Amino acid sequence: MLKVEWGEIMRTVLFLINGFGIEKNDSYSLYDASLMPNFDMLTKKYIFSPIESNVRNMYDGFRNMSLETSELYNYSVVSRELENGGIAQNSVYVNLENELRVRKSKLHLFCFIDSSMKIFENLRAFLKIINKEHDKKIFFHIVLTSSNYEDYPDIIDIISKINIELGLDGKIGMIMGLGNLLNNVSQNDMNFLLRNMISELGEKWSSYKQKLEVDYGMKQSPMTAKPFVVNGGFSIAKDDLFLMWNYDSLDVSNFISGILNINYGQDNINKILFYSMFPITYKESIPHILNYEIAKRSLAMNMKGLGFKSLILTSQKYVSGINYYLNGLTAVNNPNITYMGLDNNFYNIDSIISIINNSKEDLIVLNYELASYKMVSEMREELKNIDNVIGAIYANMAKNEYCFIVSSLY
Repeated sequence: MLKVEWGEIMRTVLFLINGFGIEKNDSYSLYDASLMPNFDMLTKKYIFSPIESNVRNMYDGFRNMSLETSELYNYSVVSRELENGGIAQNSVYVNLENELRVRKSKLHLFCFIDSSMKIFENLRAFLKIINKEHDKKIFFHIVLTSSNYEDYPDIIDIISKINIELGLDGKIGMIMGLGNLLNNVSQNDMNFLLRNMISELGEKWSSYKQKLEVDYGMKQSPMTAKPFVVNGGFSIAKDDLFLMWNYDSLDVSNFISGILNINYGQDNINKILFYSMFPITYKESIPHILNYEIAKRSLAMNMKGLGFKSLILTSQKYVSGINYYLNGLTAVNNPNITYMGLDNNFYNIDSIISIINNSKEDLIVLNYELASYKMVSEMREELKNIDNVIGAIYANMAKNEYCFIVSSLY
């Protein structure tokens, strides 16, 4: 569906149906030609090709499109600083290592992992520095950050490598979903996690693989997995240290406050210290080893070089996340990128056509996501509505020359 002459750059309408083609329970073989006749006609008339991707959510899709990378940008930042010795010379790291040596206490290393083996590689390199004598008391608390249950096989492989290959450096204490640490978790669930950290009284699974396979079979999101104990001996003491091995920004204020408010008595004052790999949100400053960096390449930077402007039509709730990735991991107000909330007009054909015809931007992105439906009937209705919009944009293209691309980021 490309109308482009050699040497000519035309306005482009990128129509995203994110999640299209990802089957869910009771939705197998839902798509057929009668459900989306306009889309079916375009696939036969123009160049279309199926694509495969391990991306399973919209934000990762925008990250890949903008930054041209399939992994968190900060993986490479950590790898670089480990390889060039930057972390070993970092003042925050030096302070952490000194405190650990003087206190002879435990280090609770909260490892935020998804499906990337880069996490294991970073941990292994870090432990060669901080635990070169294998004499430190280190416990790995695994925090699952993925939202898709299909990542469990990769997650199990990563945890197994940590357990086997890093076993001389430390033991796996607990495994939990990220949702248990965030501030929106219920107070009861937060108290349950804190009790586990204090007394190790909770669900115990020495075979973490078996437990995670159960969650996989139940199609439970990894980030919602309840905490369970793998190895004991990690109950926190007044002199312990915490290192949040995060790659992305997060707010775990309630968890930190809960740990720091543990009362050990007048003669045993709570002296627990927190550190993080990258900055995290808390009412007081938590010492962090590395700072976030702006990506060297991004869609915004490429647009600036070409003198382009873009218009993003999406739900209001997605604007800040999309803007963060399009601008190379910065939350800036870029005058070359305009956002328009479509929450009440996703299927208003007249409104969408008017926006396309009257906009002056070189790139117009319509961002749809098939993620919120609960019934197959709702999904069918949504696909019909999307197909009507596709048909109207295609008909409008004949009168207003622009490229029209229908795709999905995941």
